[in-house]
Amino acid sequence: MNRSQWDSFWLGVVLGLLLPALFCVAYWHTVGLQHLWQEGMYEMLKPVIGRMLLLSTFANMAVMFLLYELNVWRLAKGVLVAILPYMAAAIILL
Repeated sequence: MNRSQWDSFWLGVVLGLLLPALFCVAYWHTVGLQHLWQEGMYEMLKPVIGRMLLLSTFANMAVMFLLYELNVWRLAKGVLVAILPYMAAAIILL
């Protein structure tokens, strides 16, 4: 398989947006926080959601550094750009 075939900026953006979302869903169900989502609980869950988003960006950065080591530059740049909305949301919620 040719690496240049997968070296696409937009594929990196899609990968970078999906991986943290999947990580957040897995964390949410693993820790068991889904029963806390009720009326009025949003203010209590705001810091938890912020930390969860921040944790998911660290997992995304690990993927980005792995892609840099594999010399798949455009794919890694796409993943890096996709980290930015998650970081902004985490900072706002913390």
